[in-house]
Amino acid sequence: MSGQASSLGRSAIRPRIFLVLLAGVAVAWAVWHGLAGRAFGPTLLIYGDGANRPMAVFNGSAYELREERPLSAYPSLLVDAVLLMEDRRFYEHHGVDARAVLRAAWANARRGTIVQGGSTLTQQLARVRYLNHERTLWRKIKEAVLALSLETTLSKREILEQYLNEVYLGQRGTYEVHGMTAASRHYLGKEPGALRPAEAALLVGLIRSPNTTSPLISPRRAQERRDLVLRRLQKERRLSEAEYQRALKEPVRIVRDSTVEATHFLDFIRKELEAKLSGISGGGMLKVFTTLDMATQQAAYQAVVHGLSKLDGRRKRTPGIAVEGALVALDVKAGTIKAMVGGRDYHRSQFNRAVQAKRQPGSLFKPFIYLAAFELGHVDGRDALTPATIVEDRPRTPHAGNERWMPRNFNGLYYGKVRLREALERSLNAATITIGEQVGLSRVIEQARASGIESPLRPDAATLLGASEVSVLEITAAYGTLARGGTWLKPHAIRKVEDGQGHVLFEEKPEKRRAASPQAAFLVTSILQGTIERGTAASAHRLGLTRDAAGKTGTSNDLRDAWFVGYTPDMVAGVWVGIDSGTPLQLTGAQAALPIWTQFIEQASVGHPSRSFEPPPGILTAKIDPASGLRLTSDCSGGVDEVFIQGTEPRATCSQSDFVLWRWVRHLFSR
Repeated sequence: MSGQASSLGRSAIRPRIFLVLLAGVAVAWAVWHGLAGRAFGPTLLIYGDGANRPMAVFNGSAYELREERPLSAYPSLLVDAVLLMEDRRFYEHHGVDARAVLRAAWANARRGTIVQGGSTLTQQLARVRYLNHERTLWRKIKEAVLALSLETTLSKREILEQYLNEVYLGQRGTYEVHGMTAASRHYLGKEPGALRPAEAALLVGLIRSPNTTSPLISPRRAQERRDLVLRRLQKERRLSEAEYQRALKEPVRIVRDSTVEATHFLDFIRKELEAKLSGISGGGMLKVFTTLDMATQQAAYQAVVHGLSKLDGRRKRTPGIAVEGALVALDVKAGTIKAMVGGRDYHRSQFNRAVQAKRQPGSLFKPFIYLAAFELGHVDGRDALTPATIVEDRPRTPHAGNERWMPRNFNGLYYGKVRLREALERSLNAATITIGEQVGLSRVIEQARASGIESPLRPDAATLLGASEVSVLEITAAYGTLARGGTWLKPHAIRKVEDGQGHVLFEEKPEKRRAASPQAAFLVTSILQGTIERGTAASAHRLGLTRDAAGKTGTSNDLRDAWFVGYTPDMVAGVWVGIDSGTPLQLTGAQAALPIWTQFIEQASVGHPSRSFEPPPGILTAKIDPASGLRLTSDCSGGVDEVFIQGTEPRATCSQSDFVLWRWVRHLFSR
């Protein structure tokens, strides 16, 4: 008898040992899976400039909209609806519900397809946290093991709270929506505690199939699923008949999308983090505080998408060839990146044209030739060139490598003797080559490098007309050097990074250098103001520009690339438009890029006072004859005001008759 009892005792112990071993394996699996999945990919909470909640969360594989709340912040009706629809026996099982599994298997077998799932809330939490969405037996086994592990380490209340904060509830643009709080805010525009019964039921109805019952995709299916949840609540007496009928009558309404499309920027941030935090590994959480201004980013994205859509209508559509664009905006004072758009559709292409693409800037490069020209007196004591200096605009045949070429002005005309101001305002190629040769190619390249051009520059005359490729970010940063009076600031996008405990792991220390004198930079800015007032970008005012601004158009060979980079005293922005393959766009910078820039700068400046460019000390204004560049005597009427670095203003004067004669001769011989 005792032997039989001993045998029965051993038989009873074996299942217990098996369960203990299974629980141990489950815990080990969960720990290993968590470490393997997150050891080298911490969760990133990415904040916009001055924001108190993350603009996005990166979990190692996707960008998410996620906001966590304690369980007490969720209304009881919402919690009841989740349990009724997803896991009625939540408080009775230990992670895996055998009854639910059998019931789902029987229902699926009868229908010949999957109509029910047997996963508990704990299994769903394990899936969304650690696993992918594949439907395989192996995944279900891993899901069950992980669920058992969670049940041994967390209380039911903790599991329910984490589930409500992490459950996947569809897509909002390029972001995954996770958790009831994020869904409530981004679909309905309110906190969970303010949800009405119909709204709570709508969100709970998304859980089973968020990408087919989403009100963004199918309002009809969303309403049908919502009504099913409401019926379940009424049947279980969580809603009265009157509340139920009132909720059924509510239409399905979704708030306007409040998310800001910045996914190319988020990719850029992650690459920056890899470089700045290369010595830090491990899982956990990092808070990344960026320089991105959400309103400015929204204005940038809308300007690019709207502008490219208008260009689609102007161009003849070619199958497989789409016009693309990019925009970067920097704060002039700090050099921080305030907006970045790398393309019109991140879903279609993750290639970031704002930083990864290198294209010929064309005439966009010219201001750095003139900056070097105005710096001549400072650098080597040569006679300084001024905006009033006369230069020949005539056919030239400079060397480009081992060949000679003849750069032509865009309209094929040459204007004889012109002032430097006119040459840049009207973007005259021949005159610019003459100026570049007078300054010296090596000096021009040196000035461009000091101003922020980091890409290789060809050591031949073609570089003077923008034949060397650059990125949107670097050329925009170089124009920022002009905007802030000759000081280059390295553009940056991250202010600081903290770990989960609030310890600062990295804080940006801006890198800067003096690239040119404030006086020389102001002369270029003054001419680029003229470019917008009466030069190649004169259409900006017709397009709606109301602010004091300076800028330059750029168009590469064969009309392949269209550019505009411009700045106000507060913001500098660069726009590129083209076709990824290099197929000619057949549009100029003024036609394709300037409208986008104008819409952006006006929208981004709303609410900010308009400011003018202030000349630095050492700048004076004198009246000159526009035809000869000579200073007018006090008895001469007419003329134009010109700016000079003090000591470089023309000493010669002309009489009124000389003034008229010069103007007549120039008109006669211009061709």
